[in-house]
Amino acid sequence: MIQKLFIFILLFFCSSSSLAFTKKNLSNNQLLCPTLLWGFEFISSNKVRVINTDLNKITSIDEYYYNVDLELSYINIFSSQNSIRDRVYSIELNSLRVDVWTMTGGGFTTREMFPIGFCKFVEIKNFLSYIESLK
Repeated sequence: MIQKLFIFILLFFCSSSSLAFTKKNLSNNQLLCPTLLWGFEFISSNKVRVINTDLNKITSIDEYYYNVDLELSYINIFSSQNSIRDRVYSIELNSLRVDVWTMTGGGFTTREMFPIGFCKFVEIKNFLSYIESLK
């Protein structure tokens, strides 16, 4: 009986730690890609601020909509609310790989933008200033 209780408690704690991405609301989370000077700041339950820096080290900020697809383990970022055809980026939750969606002759196609290991979740007070300081 004690073994069963121990196993139950162990499974409970292991499963609760693995449930970090079982929520669809990523408010107040920040995903930083420091090498590329990019960041994703989730500002509400459906809006994300994307901070991107181009090759000339010019930083711009755009707001998009997002939803979390827990079944496929992706955060999908859209330019318009509730419009699957306006997908701009996808972030794979397990590896934090960022894909960009582009229009090609055959329709919308995804391209790997930031490979595995370039991005991580962080907690930074002034996210934009931090990215600017990395330049």
